[in-house]
Amino acid sequence: MKKIKYFLVVALIAILIAGCNKNTSTPDNSPSEPANKVDGKYDPPIEMTFAVGRVDSDVNFPDGQTTKDNQWTRKVEEELGIKLDVTLAMKSGDEYNQKLNALIVTNDLPDLFTVYGGAINQVDQIIEADLAEDLTEAFEKYASPLVKKLLPDEALEPLKRDGKLYFLPAVQDPAEEGFMTWIRTDWLKKLDLPEPETFQDVIAIAEAFKAVNPDQNYGFEAGTADWNMYSLSGLFSAYHAYPNAWIKDADGNLVNGTIQPEMKDALQSLQDLKKKGLIHQEWTVADDGERAREDLINGKIGIHFGQWWAPEWPLQLIKDNDPESEWKAFPFMSADDKPALHLRQTVQVNSFYVLKKGFAHPEAFFDMVNLVAEHYWGETAVADPPASELWKIAPADVQLWGKNIVFQKSIEDAFVSDDTKKLRPTELQLYERIVDYKDGANENWGVAIEYGEGGSLGVYDTYTQNNTWINNEFYGAPTPSMTSKQANLDKLFLETFIDIVNGGDINKFDTFVEQWKQQGGDDITKEVNEWYKSK
Repeated sequence: MKKIKYFLVVALIAILIAGCNKNTSTPDNSPSEPANKVDGKYDPPIEMTFAVGRVDSDVNFPDGQTTKDNQWTRKVEEELGIKLDVTLAMKSGDEYNQKLNALIVTNDLPDLFTVYGGAINQVDQIIEADLAEDLTEAFEKYASPLVKKLLPDEALEPLKRDGKLYFLPAVQDPAEEGFMTWIRTDWLKKLDLPEPETFQDVIAIAEAFKAVNPDQNYGFEAGTADWNMYSLSGLFSAYHAYPNAWIKDADGNLVNGTIQPEMKDALQSLQDLKKKGLIHQEWTVADDGERAREDLINGKIGIHFGQWWAPEWPLQLIKDNDPESEWKAFPFMSADDKPALHLRQTVQVNSFYVLKKGFAHPEAFFDMVNLVAEHYWGETAVADPPASELWKIAPADVQLWGKNIVFQKSIEDAFVSDDTKKLRPTELQLYERIVDYKDGANENWGVAIEYGEGGSLGVYDTYTQNNTWINNEFYGAPTPSMTSKQANLDKLFLETFIDIVNGGDINKFDTFVEQWKQQGGDDITKEVNEWYKSK
């Protein structure tokens, strides 16, 4: 129901935008002549409004700074002569999206604004309504060599529209969001169990963990989402199933993983695990992961399918409650002789920085982008004050490609060589936190397990070396049939999913596949492939 309401709102906004544009003149789209500069600063100063968007709770302002007066508003004014008026800074992402939608409708957008990565449909509406500045030429002309290095073609090309760049994306290497299997190794040692090599080994470990306290322990977390923190992603991959992902078939066409035969094997396995008590007996369609989180934190679960950052949250909470607990990351393991693959998104965008159509000086935006890049990644790079996360409110987020993977390798090398001279400032901060953990600071355990020697981020190199990635190939805005039919298909899948896992006839899956295709799945598949071939 929430999805239906959302898409109705989106459709209404699109109609209103079209109406607004009929009465809006279209300014020249080519970059204007640069404003006058004196010693690298605009003179007179350039004024720019900036909707920074959601300000995460982990942004901590030092020295009395605020969203409107902070390191970045001061820096761009002092060094560039750009007066940045920060607007729409709020805690809630949903509230921000609603306010931005209202400004889209009235064509009263700030000069520079962010759109969050999950709202790519909102970006497309802005572009289609001719409200976004074409940055293609300005990027080539004004972006520094460092910015172009940080934003390589492989990051930008998939995001262009008809070969044009209408925003600057805050991108990250999709490899950084792959899932892995986390196992409590202190329990393995207590039970004298070897580390697993196959998914059958993982199931055997789950049975052993449960046997320690049959009335309390469970083998596996069980949320109903397909790829989130409390998902069963490792189990699906063990049977080569990728629900809700658009993957290539043997002919190079995109097919939905939800209806592939491998899903039937995965559901049969889940049914068997439920019968053995290895997932919660009260697991239902309404279980979105809340119970799984509570059981995990309370020490009832010793296997977690999560991402590289799981040690900081939620595993650190377990460590706080039980200092003896230890966890290790493993690649997904297969239930047969074929390798288990790790799903990743083709494009991973955290946010889009959009310049309003007609802003007189796009070069001023790139001056700020260049400044941010140099500040964090240049030869004299500096780190934000510890725990401040001020990069999140900068007028651009330009990151090192594969940043966290690179950090882990650099930090590991520094520990092996006992030489920190080559570490970047942010890497050095992480290195020092790991040293503090080794000296007894238990609160830094999570950072040590992620970035330290043998850290979880290093597991991604294993995926790349062994070629065990599989891409979710669709990253466009919802297609027309998705907008009208996807919610019903999701409901149909969950009902079948839960019914089978709770003991229903496994052949109900075949009926579900036919219903899925007839009730809109074939239409969506056709549209997705049309999008794929038109890229």
